[in-house]
Amino acid sequence: MDDFGKRDWLVIRTRPRWEKKVYNQIVKGNINAFLPLITTIKKWSDRKKKVEIPMFNSYIFVNVNKLERQQAIQGTLGAMNYIFYNGRPARVSEQEINSIKISLRSPEKVRIENNLVMKGDYVEITSGPFMGMNGIITEIRGNYKLTVNLYELSMSLNIVINPNEIKKIEKPDEQ
Repeated sequence: MDDFGKRDWLVIRTRPRWEKKVYNQIVKGNINAFLPLITTIKKWSDRKKKVEIPMFNSYIFVNVNKLERQQAIQGTLGAMNYIFYNGRPARVSEQEINSIKISLRSPEKVRIENNLVMKGDYVEITSGPFMGMNGIITEIRGNYKLTVNLYELSMSLNIVINPNEIKKIEKPDEQ
């Protein structure tokens, strides 16, 4: 079956702070693109200003078929590459795109967190079966490999966890 006409939502990685420029170039090329923006207040030493920032740093969503896939990146200044998952371009479902669009209707409920964690950081698990437990990041790949210290049981457990299921914390007091 020929799927050259089949459209998928893919994710383009841009240079840092180039999201709007890349988006405008892609749209001028008649390619369907989506750049979710949220309004936030930026503070400088002398003033405050409302600005629109990308919901996802360095990411733009494009709805392309196989023929348009290269066109969206080639010749687009600031477009780096597609995000890959398991060796293939990462596809975002229409439902996920719609969920993002719906979240933009209530911007007061959208909170951007810079939850960048590094090896050695202490984190708390915020969802799933290990919710409430603390641990240390021992390895970073696509997901995080986390050592969870179960002080009550005097043991450690290694698990692989999704980045959106943790939050960075201060080093806990050892018991």
